[in-house]
Amino acid sequence: MKLSLCTTGFKEWDIDEIVKWVAPMNQDVKGLELWSKHIERFQEKHGPLDKLAKLLESNGLQIPSISAYTTFSKLWNREQHLNEVNQAKKLLDAAHQLNCPLIRTFAGHVASRNASPEQWSETVTEFQKFAETADLYDVDVAIEIHYDSFADTAQAIQKLVEDINHPRIKLIYDGANLYVDQEDPMQILDTVYSHISHVHLKNYKYNLKERYKNTPVAIFDGDVDNVAIIEELKRRQYSGFVSLEYFGKEGFPSLRTSLEQWKEYMTADSKIRSI
Repeated sequence: MKLSLCTTGFKEWDIDEIVKWVAPMNQDVKGLELWSKHIERFQEKHGPLDKLAKLLESNGLQIPSISAYTTFSKLWNREQHLNEVNQAKKLLDAAHQLNCPLIRTFAGHVASRNASPEQWSETVTEFQKFAETADLYDVDVAIEIHYDSFADTAQAIQKLVEDINHPRIKLIYDGANLYVDQEDPMQILDTVYSHISHVHLKNYKYNLKERYKNTPVAIFDGDVDNVAIIEELKRRQYSGFVSLEYFGKEGFPSLRTSLEQWKEYMTADSKIRSI
């Protein structure tokens, strides 16, 4: 299990600045999950992506995922949908050039319980078509488990993966997103583990009546039992990346503390294993 950071929490920064900030932590942080706009900004300033690949490689950083905000479900607006698909195709190309195994997407723009049969079927078809395109680039398409999407409950997630039925379709597991709707993170981890290729880690003190008043806290300080999640991932010998995901100035102190907690936890675990 390796630690990475989501650069979506550093939207005002350039990649160069993020790399410098992470450098003193290179014993712990092994990757950056890149926000698509960071890649675009780098290309505007520096040119071809091989320069970005060299920058990250020279600092010992891998790219476990590239993240955008596509949904593949807004088919009533053909122009918007085609823009989304074109954006996702650009990410496939970037991922291939940067030796990144997957791109992140969402599935649907409403909660699964509110999706009409037509919306669901059309979105599944779009994912099937896009998975074929992804295969040409040898890159996976990972749907993030998220509230207010088609991947928000155990039943919906299973049905979505089964309906799309393509080996390029994977899942990004996020226990904190499940907690919003009071879904059981451990049950869903067990149910869909075979499809998980990446993990997001964050925590909050939740206000379940007004979800956007949730308060970000460090990974082991909130309402989600992230210790149990990490222990289960270790038990299953998960060898992929876990990305800390915090947003903006409000989340930055929690990110710093989370990095300290992760280091302490892994150091203690290493000592126990050596006994």
